[in-house]
Amino acid sequence: MRTSVRRMAVLGVTAVALAMSAAAPALADPSPDPSSTAGSTTGPTGERAKKLCGKLPQLEARVDKVLARLSGGADQPGSVEFVKKRAEKARANGHTDLATALDSRAKARADMIPVLQKKKDGLPKLTGWCTSHGYGTGK
Repeated sequence: MRTSVRRMAVLGVTAVALAMSAAAPALADPSPDPSSTAGSTTGPTGERAKKLCGKLPQLEARVDKVLARLSGGADQPGSVEFVKKRAEKARANGHTDLATALDSRAKARADMIPVLQKKKDGLPKLTGWCTSHGYGTGK
């Protein structure tokens, strides 16, 4: 019995040593392959670029539509002000849990506006990249 436990321990240590020696070259050279990073600095190519550049008009329209809805007034369903108005109404009716949930929803929507605005500001740069690389913009 004792020899089989020792034998299993030796086999386990040997297996770990072999695994570590096989992984050592990968751990020793953390620098990536230069050919794999060359494409990432210039952007997507081939089919990915065609798909991305082809969807730019739809993406721009969608961002504009969402920004318009979020920035709408208190009568615009889905806007930040609309959700805040609902929260006030729920609070006035004694539904504090619902009011709290609606307040957090309004905050999340308000936090989304600068993110979408930043994405919208980056679309002309992406459009320029697509046209300069010959992929068009899907228009």
